[in-house]
Amino acid sequence: MTSKPSALPAGQVLPDAVARNAQSLVLIWDRAEDWAVPRIPPSQARVLSVLERNGTMNLTQLARATGAIASSASRLCDRLEAAGLIERETSAGSRREVTLRLSGEGQRRLDAFAATRRADIDEVLQRMTPVGQRSLLEGLQQFSEAVAEALDSSA
Repeated sequence: MTSKPSALPAGQVLPDAVARNAQSLVLIWDRAEDWAVPRIPPSQARVLSVLERNGTMNLTQLARATGAIASSASRLCDRLEAAGLIERETSAGSRREVTLRLSGEGQRRLDAFAATRRADIDEVLQRMTPVGQRSLLEGLQQFSEAVAEALDSSA
């Protein structure tokens, strides 16, 4: 038996309630990066995530995917390469084109973030009822599908 959604407090609109409650998930999600040693700033962690998701990319593609200008993306990559988290390879056809990819260490760091996130989320889920857990999962699945539709229609 599923529980009925509770009514919103007077004057509150659904987007506001979702945004306020989503803060908890964002807090748990970000903790993995906050506790990493050495710490990786969010902008650099985003680059690592984009490279993990897309594989090899050139600098222009990476800048577009992260919403950064090319010079900023290049500086981020300089720092990530110096830290051993990404690798750059000059194209055989053009010395000006550089291919970027995660290094083994970069992938290990992302795997560690994911493991920390899973453990933190599991700890929170254990405090919820099974009905609440299922409702959360169903709602997040529908939300993810709606996001994908919205992104597809805007592209």
